[in-house]
Amino acid sequence: MKVTSFVIYSIILLASIVKSQKACNGYVEFCDRLYSDIAYVTTHNSYAAGKQASANQNFNVSIQLKDGVRGLMLNSVFPDDNPKELHLCHGSCNLFDAGPAVNTLTTIAEWLNENPNEVVTIIWENNANVPTSVFNDVYMQSGLDKFGHVQEDGNWPSLAKMIDNDKRLVNFINPSSDGTIPWLMKEFDYVFETPFENTNPNAWQCTIDRPKGTQLPLYVLNHFLYSSLLPPFSSGGEQIELPQPGLANVTNSASLAGHAQQCQQTFNRIPNFVAVDFYDQGGNDGQNVFSIVAELNRVKYSQNIKNAAQPSGSLSNVDAFIGLASIGTLAMFVL
Repeated sequence: MKVTSFVIYSIILLASIVKSQKACNGYVEFCDRLYSDIAYVTTHNSYAAGKQASANQNFNVSIQLKDGVRGLMLNSVFPDDNPKELHLCHGSCNLFDAGPAVNTLTTIAEWLNENPNEVVTIIWENNANVPTSVFNDVYMQSGLDKFGHVQEDGNWPSLAKMIDNDKRLVNFINPSSDGTIPWLMKEFDYVFETPFENTNPNAWQCTIDRPKGTQLPLYVLNHFLYSSLLPPFSSGGEQIELPQPGLANVTNSASLAGHAQQCQQTFNRIPNFVAVDFYDQGGNDGQNVFSIVAELNRVKYSQNIKNAAQPSGSLSNVDAFIGLASIGTLAMFVL
């Protein structure tokens, strides 16, 4: 009897120790922290991965999640040739079409099912004014709807509480939804953003760009570069801008660290969503997006990410050729 009692006690003690050491988003320290008190590596135009000149990332959403990305920025559009199927595109699906949104959302749902101690955020750009009912449909089809966190009035919960409740997906949308789906929250009720149209690598700003002049509990640090397509083609009077993969080793190292520190001082709190292009690229100085975000979070950075923090250089001949081909395709669409 005494032996049995000792075994049971040992099992309970071991279970208690394991539970107390459970990592939340990879860190034990995060479990007791509020969702709003943590910085998350976030990919801008997360779905736009590949070698095209208009691509913002080198790796797809599945790999991004495995590497430690916890914030995903997605754009919702109905393609001209399929006005009933929601796709992931930036503005026009002629420029970059990542296919049906339900496919990527299914990937995210599968990953969340396989990783029960992780909390992820999706920020939707809904300039096409896709109806809320469509988002509800694709979330239900993908199985993501069950993870949707609904934020009540007051403080955000801790990561541990979100994990225990299995409500581990925070969803923001802009322009705002009609409010009929509680887990699809209006971004600018909770989040403000720094300027996102950045073309000068030496002129990062810590001002409130959206919504104008309004500080909110969370904020996005937009830290990615664009350059205008040369010669300057235009579509409907709008200039086409392209990402800058060849500068990512500079953009995602000391430049990012300095920008984040500046905004932390300006707003008296760390940025929540550190939004970057080519998240896997780091600098020769040893800094990268993950190490910088770890520093913001006051946790120890451990480089255990397969694809991250590889210093980028000039485009290879193959990449350059593909890029030129993509530019030619863009020109065909806008002329």
